[in-house]
Amino acid sequence: MKIRVRMPTLPPMRRVLAAAAWGIATATLMGIAFVMAFFYSMRGDQRATETRVPDLRGLTLEAAGEMAGSVSLITEVVDQRHDPAVASGRILQQVPPPDSSVRRGRRIKLIVSLGGQVLEVPDLTHETSRTMTIELRRQGLVAGDEVRVFSSKVETGRIISQVPPPLSPAVPNTRIHRLVSSGSRPIVWVMPDLTGESQATASRWLDAAGFRRGAVRRVTMSGLEPGTVIGQSPLSGHPIRARDIVELTIVH
Repeated sequence: MKIRVRMPTLPPMRRVLAAAAWGIATATLMGIAFVMAFFYSMRGDQRATETRVPDLRGLTLEAAGEMAGSVSLITEVVDQRHDPAVASGRILQQVPPPDSSVRRGRRIKLIVSLGGQVLEVPDLTHETSRTMTIELRRQGLVAGDEVRVFSSKVETGRIISQVPPPLSPAVPNTRIHRLVSSGSRPIVWVMPDLTGESQATASRWLDAAGFRRGAVRRVTMSGLEPGTVIGQSPLSGHPIRARDIVELTIVH
């Protein structure tokens, strides 16, 4: 005897809804799988087209180009600047910075060092000390030692020569030393003996010789005519130069 078991059946509407739900779930899963596959595929493609920027700072332009080329990047010099800390011709800065992630084929913009700034020493000869100081400060240089000598050709207080010489290359804060004129060498005479002369005679001689009259000291002394010179400074025989002061002592 055969026994038949009848499976419960869904009503027609419920069967339709179940089939629709199954289809939607399957489509959703397939869509998610496609999106994930596309995402990972794009990530893989992106990784394949990206590279890390090498550190080019301090390298020569040639070495920087070779290093950038090894990771499919291109170098481009966009500026040059003075920097005493980086030798001339070497990379001072770069954009993008080292270790950045960029696409292959991108240009790396470089700033190349010109080294320490090179200045030109100005010509200071025949200039005054004040003018020289202003000019040196304006050009980033510094006044050094000053030595004074007599000169019949260069006016007093003006520069005769300098070290380093004019138009020499120099770096900022270089000291410029100067040889400055003290004017013509003064003529030196030997002070004559004016004692025994009258004040009027001594004064006329001082004026004619180019000396200056100093203080006159008056003392009382018997036996000598009033106005007679009995003392002087400088003393007789001492060296004396033009425009020096001579003081007299006379009888009151």
